[in-house]
Order: sequence, then structure tokens, then C-alpha cells
Amino acid sequence: MPSFKHQHQQQKHHSFHPPPLFWDKLSKLWLTKSALREANRRNRSLFLYQGSSSIPHTFAPDFLRNCSTARLKEVRRFSRCGGPDLSDIRDYPAPAHFDQYSMDPDDPSPKRTTTKGSTAYDPHFEGHLNDHGIFMPSGTYPDGTKPPRPANIAEIQRRLRNSRPSMALSENSLEREYENFTTVNDKTSDEQLVVKKILPFLEGSQQYSFEDGGNHSFTNLTPLTDGTLANATPDFYHGARPNQLDNDIREDLSNTIIPTRRTNRPIAPNFFLETKGHDGSSAVLKRQACYDAALGARAMHALQQYGHGQSSNKPNYYDNNAYTIAATFKDGLLGLYVTHPTRSTDNNDPDTNYVMTQAGQWALHGDPDTYQRGITAYRNAQDLAREFRDDLIRQANEQYAAGQDNASGSDGSEETIKL
Repeated sequence: MPSFKHQHQQQKHHSFHPPPLFWDKLSKLWLTKSALREANRRNRSLFLYQGSSSIPHTFAPDFLRNCSTARLKEVRRFSRCGGPDLSDIRDYPAPAHFDQYSMDPDDPSPKRTTTKGSTAYDPHFEGHLNDHGIFMPSGTYPDGTKPPRPANIAEIQRRLRNSRPSMALSENSLEREYENFTTVNDKTSDEQLVVKKILPFLEGSQQYSFEDGGNHSFTNLTPLTDGTLANATPDFYHGARPNQLDNDIREDLSNTIIPTRRTNRPIAPNFFLETKGHDGSSAVLKRQACYDAALGARAMHALQQYGHGQSSNKPNYYDNNAYTIAATFKDGLLGLYVTHPTRSTDNNDPDTNYVMTQAGQWALHGDPDTYQRGITAYRNAQDLAREFRDDLIRQANEQYAAGQDNASGSDGSEETIKL
């Protein structure tokens, strides 16, 4: 189980300002602080440009043409000596650009705005995902139709309901565990405490049987959209051991399935957990889970392509099944979602779409029975995600091994003919 630091929430909060490309491609603009900040930035840039254009300029040839003979001699001598002495400003920091500072008259101290990717705390984040073919459960295509649900959603929901020996508790035992949970849940107002205190209830004794990680950014993955989003930073995720997948496949799919360059962290994650404290935003929570799961679905799809022998010059293979699961938890409410890749409906856009579908919700703090069913579903979801992941990795390894065997056989046949 990963260590979770106090600055986690600050890392994920809206301290970054999206670059201009993010705003240029939005199909719908909301009146938010970040949008106003971008409008101010552009207005200031335009003002500075217009102001600077009114200053008269003299080009060097014109200046020299109008110089007297004595002045030209001074210029030549000055040039031969190396020009002005700039040693006074050597190693002096470059001045910050004017439009990097706040123009708020009520704020006496200038503030630097860091231009980085948009985060899920920005309401425009969801619109950006939608514009790039990544759909939340409420998302629709431009014509208003709903994206298709995964073909295996009914089977997934059935598997989530399967009973588990670990949750076959007596009435008294279940009541005690439920009361312990509600007591802890009432006290976990901060996001860090939710992960630390609630996760043991969710995972139970099997929490040490998974390859897990969390609280670090996915810095090694190719951007999911146009590069204007901040890196995903899941609270918690499960993946595979690196040595579970053949090294050559890991290298081929590195920027799709390996979240970070740290070799001791899981690869090909396809189970994610995002949490919020009592005062956290449910909308932000769902956006984060959608972003995480789309990255996971892309990783599973890459493994699936590899397992089917699909090369880069062949059309993508789609079975319309979901192999990625994301969980959300806030104030006692547990949500489970699945994400699957689909072929883009835009004939001019070859990219894959990713569709998030709700698999179920449980108010764990409602009553002992709902608590039992929700915890059972969560643990079944973890097992199911591992089953999906292991199967796709196995297929990819087998396809690679078969290709190596065929290559060796071909080499041997050629040598025999030459002999």
C-alpha cells in the first residue's frame, strides 16, 4: 500500500493555468475564473503588442546612412572593441514577462501564473474530454445520441454481485464492522484520511495481494488528447508487475502502458480509486476517475492489439468490451464505473473513443446490508480487473512468443535451403 503525503491535494488542485491551445479547441466556454484569467492574458498581450507597435523604430542601415563621418568612426571603433561591456549583468536572471503577473488592482503583490495542463478542477475539463472522444456517463455525441455501453456490462455487473467468503459474516459481525466503518467515515473529512482510513475497509485482507501504487503523476504516458491536460495522478491504482510482460513488449508499448519510469511501480493499470473528503466536489471526483480510466482502457486496448497481432498499419481491433474499472468514494458513497474503447464515429478522425459507464453505486453508510453488498462489489471489481489484465498480458506474451518462433523457423529453413 503506497504512502500518501499531505501535499497530495495541493498537487491535484487547480493551481495550474491551461495553455492557449486548450482554450482554442474548446467547443463550449464557461464563465469561470480560469476562463477570465485567459481572457485577461490575451487582452494584456494584445495591449502590449499594440503599444509596442506605436514606438518608432530605426533600422541599422538607416541609422548608419544618416551618421556623420565622425559618428561612423566611433561606431566602427566601438564595434572593433567588442561593443558595450555587459559584464555587470552576467548571470543576472531574465526579467519575468509582464503578462505573467496578476493585474488585479486589489492584490498589491504580483502573482506568477504557472502555465501547465488543465486539471479536473476546471469545469472546462469535461468539455475538453468530450471534444476529444472521451465520454463520461452523461456524455453524448455531437448529434445528442449516447455512446454505446460495453458489450460485457451485464456480465460485469453479475460478477460484482457474486458472494465472497470474506463477506460471509454473521449478523453481529457485520453490524460491528458496519458501525466501525460509519464511525471512521464520519471523521474522515480530508482526502488523505479517506485513503488512509477507508481503504482498509474496502480492500480487507486482500490489500497486500495486488501490485498497487498511487499519489504520483503518470509522467511517462503519451498525452491522451492534445497535451494540454495535466498528468493524471490517481489516489490509488492496481497494475501488473513489470516482469509479468515480456521486456520487448514493454519497450514497444512503453508510452501507453508504463505510467512512470520508476521500475518498482506497476505497469498496465486498469483499476483506479479516486476519493474526496466530505467537502470535496463529486463532479471533480468523477472527472478524475474518467481521466484515469481512459488511460487504463487505452493501455488494455494496446495489449489487446498486441495479442491479436495487430500492427500499426492495420485497423484497430475492437470487441466493445470493458476491461478497465474505476472506483470513486466520497462521504460513504461508493461508485464503480467501467470504461471501454470504441471506434470513433467521426470518419475524419481515426482516433479511438473511450466511454465510461456506471456499473453501480452503494451508500455504504446507509445500512449493514448495503455496506456488505458495496464492499463485496468493490473487492470483486479488483479481482475482475486483475483477471482482465492478466488475460490480456498472457495473450500479448503468447503472440510475441509465437512471432519469435516463426522468425526462428524461417531462419532455419533459409539456412537449410542454402546448404
